[in-house]
Amino acid sequence: MFHRKRVVRTVVFLGVGGVGKTTYIYRVLGMAKTPRVTRRPGVYQMPYGDWELYFVDTPGQYAIEVAQRYYEAVKIFGTRIDLIVYMYSLVEPQTLEALFEIDQWASRYPQHNVILVGNKRDLAEELGYVTEGDDAAKLLNAKALYYTSALRDDPPDLLHKIVENL
Repeated sequence: MFHRKRVVRTVVFLGVGGVGKTTYIYRVLGMAKTPRVTRRPGVYQMPYGDWELYFVDTPGQYAIEVAQRYYEAVKIFGTRIDLIVYMYSLVEPQTLEALFEIDQWASRYPQHNVILVGNKRDLAEELGYVTEGDDAAKLLNAKALYYTSALRDDPPDLLHKIVENL
């Protein structure tokens, strides 16, 4: 029997620690366990139609650490990165600012599709303020800007935000 080879799509999540990158990935994958702190990029695989999706979770508390982990991911995957998901917390403006430092490193490699995700929408609604990302999305050359709650949004919706930009 003939099996069609799946097309590999690699998605890298970039943002400083605590913005919800790992939670987002776990929810998309249907994993119930609590995210844990790591020092190496985590790689998660998921079949999706004719695609084999690889989600690369880059750890790091500070922008320079995230940039170093991104470099490790590039060494592993080469320049076959199809999408960069820049993620920040809607209630912590400094996490959005850190993306510009991370982008200085990420932009050294060939252009990739980029989206910007402002996460923790549920917390922003509860606290009554939000760090909007419209201007940042333009400066980061993001194809799209999304405001999400990795904890509350439906996993298919979270996945759709990624897939529609590949």
